[in-house]
Amino acid sequence: MKRIFTPVKKKTILIVDEDPFAIDIYREKLEAQGFKVEVARDAASAFETLKKGGVDLVILDLCLPVINVVELLKDIRSDSGMQSLPIITLSNPYLSNLTRAAVDAGATKSVAKVGNAPEKIFELVRELGVGGTSPGVSGVVGALEGDQEKLAATLLIKWPETLAKLRASYQAFARTEREDSRRAALLQMHRQFRSLAAKASILAFQKIVQLSTALEALLVELYATPAKITPSVVRTIAQSIDKLASLIDWAANSQDQVITSAKVLVVDDEVISRQVISSALEKADLHAVTLDDPLAAQRLLEHEHFDLIFLDVEMPGQSGLELCVKIRGMEPNLTTPIGGNDFIAKPFLLVELAVKALSWLFKESPQPFPTGAAQNGVPAEVGAHESQLVAGHGALESRRKSPAT
Repeated sequence: MKRIFTPVKKKTILIVDEDPFAIDIYREKLEAQGFKVEVARDAASAFETLKKGGVDLVILDLCLPVINVVELLKDIRSDSGMQSLPIITLSNPYLSNLTRAAVDAGATKSVAKVGNAPEKIFELVRELGVGGTSPGVSGVVGALEGDQEKLAATLLIKWPETLAKLRASYQAFARTEREDSRRAALLQMHRQFRSLAAKASILAFQKIVQLSTALEALLVELYATPAKITPSVVRTIAQSIDKLASLIDWAANSQDQVITSAKVLVVDDEVISRQVISSALEKADLHAVTLDDPLAAQRLLEHEHFDLIFLDVEMPGQSGLELCVKIRGMEPNLTTPIGGNDFIAKPFLLVELAVKALSWLFKESPQPFPTGAAQNGVPAEVGAHESQLVAGHGALESRRKSPAT
């Protein structure tokens, strides 16, 4: 009896994204595993594709520009035919509220983009029971490793152009106070940071991924609430773009991209401030030692090295500025980032503090005090009505009023 061959029907995965590079990477790898891939670049086309049927799984980035992903999830789950459809969302670790909202709206699984190469996403695809027609991912991984050098060379050649466009978008953002113009510039920078992070992730340039991901979260928050844009936020974004440029230069010259665990010290007499700062640092996967007594901090710093120090300026017994002077005479922390170069307005955004911390931790050497600080909206002196928190080579300005006022 003649045997009739019946080809296995391919499972279909819908990718909802607008970045061409990310789409191409996922498409290539998924198709290599025997999946059929559909792509939607906006919410309307995504929902239209799903309504036609035949989609077995959706991969959806929660931080897509313009698209309200939570509302899209609600629309999908409101359709009786799509209530059990597996949906994997790619989350930003700094936007935990958005991640929770996505899960509440019906996301099946949520995976943090930081540290999750496409192969890890594919493992989750298989866990959800959506298998391809090709065995495993070993061949795909091997192909990627074989083309890694070529891919890196191509991307690094194009990155100067990417940085030039990013700086142009930042200038458009910084030079206007019109809300509509600022939001348009924020949207453009958001797209550029997403693309940069996607490329860096493929090449395992983890410092670039970390900083780009934090910046993406900051831009998402500012786009949603433009009232949160302060002079310190504008300055933080500028400094971070410069830091990304140097990280890309290191990557181009095969510098070490390994991230080691950083030791961070937070000294503040206010328990709430310590908790807030620690929470912000944890989102960047940084864990801090916290103290409420500057004298205890002084004793600790005399014999223990830290990579980054945050100091409140107004503290009982000893001010943060006085402690700064003493730290500079301590052998273990002679060059630890701390001082008076940088300010961040308080109450600060958690993600802004995380961006600032990463930028200073990734710096290769101490920087001099900027003589134009006051001209950039940074207080040149600590007055009786100002409290500041020293961070990196700089300070987090708290604007905490004294009891007399």
